[in-house]
Amino acid sequence: METLRDWALLPDSENPAVAWLQSASRGDRALPLISPRAFFPDYRVQVSRRELAGLHMRPGTELYVLTTISGNSGKLTTNLRSPILLNLSRRLGCQVITDNDHPLQQGVSSLQSDRLVVPSTCDASTAADAVAAATSSSLIGQINRAA
Repeated sequence: METLRDWALLPDSENPAVAWLQSASRGDRALPLISPRAFFPDYRVQVSRRELAGLHMRPGTELYVLTTISGNSGKLTTNLRSPILLNLSRRLGCQVITDNDHPLQQGVSSLQSDRLVVPSTCDASTAADAVAAATSSSLIGQINRAA
């Protein structure tokens, strides 16, 4: 997935807590995402200025922080150590490894999982289902991977 550079951020039509980062060039690649602060209010991200440089941040620019979710051993977890940072005004994003001691797999028990099925890797049918579900909603934004 490191070679994929163009992505679309799509809402999940049935679960407002979830968004999908869909590859624009590979329709069989999509990442389910959540806003970690919605589940962990004290969550903070510490990254170096160098890691933020590719996002072209300016004073006052909002930085969005999202984390991937996955299904591990029958429960949903999120990767708090490697969030995805988005500068939506510039349509740039990147995944970083934080300077914090956050876990790679933090349980997300309050996320409604009766409809959301998240395999550890997203296959073509899961991505197609995500895109089909999201097409009824508006596109949140197209994201380019920061160099």
